[in-house]
Amino acid sequence: MLKEDEHRDTGHEIAQGTHHRKKVSFIARRVIVKLAATDTDRSLAEVCEGVLADAEGAQMLRAPGQTGRMVVLIPEGESVPEWSKRLDGHTLVEYAEPDIVDTAQIVPNDPRYPEQWAPPLVDAEEAWDLETGKPNALIGIIDSGISITGSSLDHADLSTPGRFTLGTDFVDGGTPQDLNGHGTHVAGIAAAVGNNGAGIAGMNWNSPVYICRTLDANGNGSSADFADAVEEITDYAVANNLKAAINYSGGGGANLTKQQACQYASDRGMLVVAAAGNDNGGPVIWPAAYSTTITGVIAVGSTDSNDTVSSFSNVGPEVTVVAPGRNILSTTPTYTVKPTLPINYGTMSGTSMATPLVTGLAALMWSRHPGFANQKVKQCLQDTAVKLGSGTFDNSWGHGRVNAHAAVKCGDLVIAPSVLKACGPSVLKVCPASRLVRCPSRLPVLCPTTRLSACWSRLMLCVPITMVCPSAVDACPSAPGGCEWRPGELMDPIILRLTLLENRFRQLETERWYQASEAEEQTSEDGEGWFFIDDDGNVHEVG
Repeated sequence: MLKEDEHRDTGHEIAQGTHHRKKVSFIARRVIVKLAATDTDRSLAEVCEGVLADAEGAQMLRAPGQTGRMVVLIPEGESVPEWSKRLDGHTLVEYAEPDIVDTAQIVPNDPRYPEQWAPPLVDAEEAWDLETGKPNALIGIIDSGISITGSSLDHADLSTPGRFTLGTDFVDGGTPQDLNGHGTHVAGIAAAVGNNGAGIAGMNWNSPVYICRTLDANGNGSSADFADAVEEITDYAVANNLKAAINYSGGGGANLTKQQACQYASDRGMLVVAAAGNDNGGPVIWPAAYSTTITGVIAVGSTDSNDTVSSFSNVGPEVTVVAPGRNILSTTPTYTVKPTLPINYGTMSGTSMATPLVTGLAALMWSRHPGFANQKVKQCLQDTAVKLGSGTFDNSWGHGRVNAHAAVKCGDLVIAPSVLKACGPSVLKVCPASRLVRCPSRLPVLCPTTRLSACWSRLMLCVPITMVCPSAVDACPSAPGGCEWRPGELMDPIILRLTLLENRFRQLETERWYQASEAEEQTSEDGEGWFFIDDDGNVHEVG
């Protein structure tokens, strides 16, 4: 039984109003303020003080981090949209906006389902034969926390020593203990240990996991908290040379805070994998809807066990891929958080359940291919997905339902068996011992017999060199004493024949033949004559 604690589980106070001509829900009394960069020597703290000095009655709830974003608490009873508009016009402010409410993307669950139908459908077993997760890939979970007793992890499938990092609880401090059940369920789908003789198998069994809590006991969360959690996990990954797939099974309206947080992660090579939403075919929610404008964002819809898109899953051009999301069995807290949610294991439905399967899979892909950029992982997920209809893309199923086995293999280097045969023994000989009186040309054309004083045989070119031995190359004739043969000059037979034909045509065009000088004709033993070489390499005299 969970011990009562008055300062915990109070939840966020939610208010509604109009911002940028749209009706939005936001955290009461909170305004997100992004400080503008200045060209002066003023420090971030001085800029912050300058803004607050002109905002009488406002207090700083959260100090600005490295990106210059802070959260301001306005006086009770004041209008958040009005204050946002007022602060947005300050010369030291880049933008100010309400702290838009995000909600966990779950659908009321059915009774406990006795088996996991999702892994076989997406070919997870074949994927696990190749990869079960390595330390270079980080799974980030931004949700309602994880099952914790005291300050220690307590779930058999989610408590491997050294694997889990407990990050910030942005709701009310302390350790990110799950008081809703949603976060523990999501963590199990992405990262529950497999093949350990207990419970279920998540998509990724071994990669490290970083937990941040932004959703309260009612499933509501702050977009400022989401942004801070994204930056926290991203900074941790960068500092430890990791690639992070950050899961967010929540969302709501659009704002610059969520957009810039996603861009922050994407620019540093990470992925934000977000739920498309459960509005029964409504438009994709944010941050998932940034998938078409930000490289590192993936929007995930839900499918049923019959491989059709779930009726509750949102649709639109922003859907990247879909994955199993209805009646998904996973881990739940080891203590009671809701009367309808069993302890240890239970089923839930929603795009919230589809999203962590893709997150765990992305970490598997990075485990196998650590050099992949986030764009490559996203592209592989799309290219290997199973199409659920005609065409290559549909607003309801995106690029298709993920296939874990094909996605993990995507990018593998495939070397086809060589079609080339090993080279046989060379037919060329280097420097034969005998010294010929006359070296006839071995070109497959008629050539006059000659006796050059000295030459280096190289195709049809004769270059004077120091005589070493008779030529053994199919080239120009050589005299006693011969021409130097250089082993490094071996030619491809096809190239040699083409070169010979080219030279032959050149000879015919100029109507010139290589002829011996008059002196050589007088000293020639056989006089002037012609010869040719047949296909068997035999030399024949003519004329």
